[in-house]
Amino acid sequence: MRKFLFGTSTAAYQIEGDNRWSDWWYWSEKGRLPKAGKACNHWEKYEEDIKLMAELGYNAYRFSIEWGRIFPEEDKINEEALARYREIIELLLKSKIDPMVTLHHFTLPTWFALKGGFARDENLKYWERYLNAVSDILNGVRLIATTNEPMELVIEGYLTGNWPPFLRDPKTAFQVEKNLINAHSIAYETLSGKHEVGIVKSMPSIKFPDGEVAEEVENLQTFYFLDAIFEGVLKTPLGDMRVLPSSMDFIGVNYYTLHIVSKDTEPLRGLYEYEFGGYGRTQMGWKIYPRGIYEAIVKASKYGKPIYITENGIATENEDERIKFIQDHLNWVKKAMEEGYDVRGYFYWSFIDNYEWDKGFVPKFGLVSFNPETWERIPKKSAFAYGRLAKNFPYQGRETCPKT
Repeated sequence: MRKFLFGTSTAAYQIEGDNRWSDWWYWSEKGRLPKAGKACNHWEKYEEDIKLMAELGYNAYRFSIEWGRIFPEEDKINEEALARYREIIELLLKSKIDPMVTLHHFTLPTWFALKGGFARDENLKYWERYLNAVSDILNGVRLIATTNEPMELVIEGYLTGNWPPFLRDPKTAFQVEKNLINAHSIAYETLSGKHEVGIVKSMPSIKFPDGEVAEEVENLQTFYFLDAIFEGVLKTPLGDMRVLPSSMDFIGVNYYTLHIVSKDTEPLRGLYEYEFGGYGRTQMGWKIYPRGIYEAIVKASKYGKPIYITENGIATENEDERIKFIQDHLNWVKKAMEEGYDVRGYFYWSFIDNYEWDKGFVPKFGLVSFNPETWERIPKKSAFAYGRLAKNFPYQGRETCPKT
């Protein structure tokens, strides 16, 4: 029987600390971003964190490898970093916690970013070197996610200019989208067979004020990217682009909120000019719409692949609100599974309060807090509640049934 995965998610730059070889560190030193510093000091406290996950009753953990740690320079591999990631994997396996490894979660090695990053076709050779360098440490890992939320990187880095490299250039944006698809395809061809290889895609609900789905905006956000992986052609507002076709063994769905788009907004602008629907308002300014996680599962099911909820969480300091958020969203996940959708796991974002990109340390997504002076880990009320939910979830330990 297939075990339903009940875990948490994190990203390397957000929790490890001292990732000074990454482009986000580079830009923070220039004053363009909040500084991450030692973040949660997970690079030194990983043993304690994994032990705590096991004690709380979580059976899975999604984390990322920081490319800049592995290749601090173009032709230099950090063997100590590779060994540390291998230690983390082995400790998770020993603790009966299934690891899901993300190979690229937004950040890039600074040298790679300064060469143009994924905007340049010829830079994909560096991605291949990275894949070859990490492949040996992934033994025992069943689930590999190639990239995290590729369209968010495209939107925030190349359309709004809010994130590195702070550009507002649609032509470059779609070039990056094309090469993120190519990067996935290269990774799939390199790693599939030994691992189940998928991609993690953000799938917000996107609707017009009257509740009708904003179809073309959803196409740009979700479907054109995923369609291209299977079909070899990426549709963009600037024309079709050829990409390397491949496949995926699962789809990771990140879901947080509902976007309300004006009907008179041009679809490309609708990717980033929207209001938040639902009820309540989180520390991120997002509103809460639990049904959207069900809608995301239905959308992802189009591709006939197993689905994992790889991120779902709330930034709040109200623990009762966090527990209700999790319960409400899991109720919709349960409904989807009862209807036969092939959902195989749920990962809450995040295990621990961390560095939230351009927002710094203010938003509190974590089930666990920490003391930044002593690095003591302090489980919150929600951390224990989530463990109970994991233990008692109706599909825990049962075989899931694909929808036909």
